[in-house]
Amino acid sequence: MTESDAHFVAGALRRQRVFRVAMIVGVVVGLGLLALSMIRFVEGAVWGPTFVIAILVLLNARQNLRQCRYARVLYVLTDGGALLDTEGRHDG
Repeated sequence: MTESDAHFVAGALRRQRVFRVAMIVGVVVGLGLLALSMIRFVEGAVWGPTFVIAILVLLNARQNLRQCRYARVLYVLTDGGALLDTEGRHDG
């Protein structure tokens, strides 16, 4: 593993929790915006922009889920970050 690869893996492992929190927040906000757009639709108000923003937020949450999964797989493949710890490149 090159030094650049080890740095990338260490960063992904450090940010795994951030990815998970961002995913959860994104799903909650996205679903809230979807509910708001449905309420606006029923009331006859402009609902299109809210709906589009909700979809974009949910797509971002999906990407955060994917990054969280990648970090989890990297954690397993590096034996819990042990490979990075022994090389002295993992900061914690």
